[in-house]
Amino acid sequence: MSAAEIAKSLIDTIKSHSENSDLSTIQIPTKRINVSLIDKIPDDYPEEFMVFYEKNKDKIDLPGKDSCSGKALRTMLHYRDYYWDRAAEDEFKEKFNIKSKDIIQCFNKHNQLGIRNSSGIQKARHWIVYPYQTSSKKIMRKNFVFDGNEDEKNEMINQIKQKIKEDYIDPPNKDWQLGHKNPDSGNSSKNNLILQPPIQGKYRDNYIWFNDILTKFPVPSKLESMIKQNDIDITKEQALQYKTIFQNLYNSL
Repeated sequence: MSAAEIAKSLIDTIKSHSENSDLSTIQIPTKRINVSLIDKIPDDYPEEFMVFYEKNKDKIDLPGKDSCSGKALRTMLHYRDYYWDRAAEDEFKEKFNIKSKDIIQCFNKHNQLGIRNSSGIQKARHWIVYPYQTSSKKIMRKNFVFDGNEDEKNEMINQIKQKIKEDYIDPPNKDWQLGHKNPDSGNSSKNNLILQPPIQGKYRDNYIWFNDILTKFPVPSKLESMIKQNDIDITKEQALQYKTIFQNLYNSL
């Protein structure tokens, strides 16, 4: 079976077995935040959120209190009836003198900490899902070792399936667009174009994209950053194999 056939089989399985995201239980904000009405960044998290956190602390990493992400999260939770967009986030950065090269990262990455946000539900509008839910992103990250029972295992599998479904299956065809398969190559020809789902926009130009097997490979600068931040574990043997592979590739160019 080819890679494309394997991918199609995987997608068909996800379509038939993934749980539907029940948006009817989620309160989707319809009002944009007015930053001028925020006098100060809240010092603490709302009590209801802390109750949720205590029940799920093994699945959630709270950001540092003084970090950009921590300040954004506390503010979003205290104003959970509103959504944030890039303009509001820039205004927040300016008003409260937030040190960040890309303020949007402080508002849209909380799912990676285990807190489900608007990712996969709305585009360009950032808010925390309420009633609060955990995200499978933290589970899928590095150094995860499963030690739960069968029910917990199935719950985690379903969360991962749901995330794949939201990112690849649910987006309508009209939202897919042409993008560079290898964005770091300098090749602007049509041979370097590939159809990409909206989720690819989050990764910017950091990855080479493979649609047939639903995976991506970091460009050199991103790989170097991942290694420095210990986001990837590579053994000495693997590093030597990579060296040999890329040296042979370089010699052949």
